Amino acid sequence: MYRDLFAGKAKFDDPKVTQALETMKRMLDYVNADHAALDWAGAAQILVDGKAAMMIMGDWAEGFFLAKGWKPGEHFLYAPSPNTKGAFMTVIDTFGLPKGAKNRENAINWLRVVGSKEGQEAFNPKKGSICARTDCDPKIFDTYLQWSAQDYAKAELTPSLAHGSAAPEAVASAWNDIMNIFVTDRDVAKAQKALIDAAKDLGSA
Repeated sequence: MYRDLFAGKAKFDDPKVTQALETMKRMLDYVNADHAALDWAGAAQILVDGKAAMMIMGDWAEGFFLAKGWKPGEHFLYAPSPNTKGAFMTVIDTFGLPKGAKNRENAINWLRVVGSKEGQEAFNPKKGSICARTDCDPKIFDTYLQWSAQDYAKAELTPSLAHGSAAPEAVASAWNDIMNIFVTDRDVAKAQKALIDAAKDLGSA
């Protein structure tokens, strides 16, 4: 249904949207008081400092933990976000080659490196991400990334709104504005009406 909402196949007035907002409202009872002032790295640092029990974040948080000397299974554990088992939200980092770019040949060489098996195997384990390629050696990845790659291979793939793959930027921007207000006032009815209105205005209702 998440994908259908942004494809115009489902409506934001659906009771499941209400339920999702109610669930998020309950979860907000457990967040740190200064959560709105932190980016994801700031939130991850709270875990490292022993001031929080968990966070919901993408694979890249593992790169942060590794840089802090943490190891999966020893310093942190992992699990799917609540009620999302069987779904995998995809975020793909890319390097582009703009038309008319200077040093075009070197840029193409760079793309060949980062797109190669060797480049992917060198980059991803340190960043905290899985390969875009399917021929990477799983043995060079730690237990968390092996688990993530296995999940990716069998789960239903879902595009990320926050990173621009589920809907255009205007939709993501409107969504973020509504959610920023919601995490402060926790008014489910108000937030859902705002989502309905935004969907109509942006043509995704």
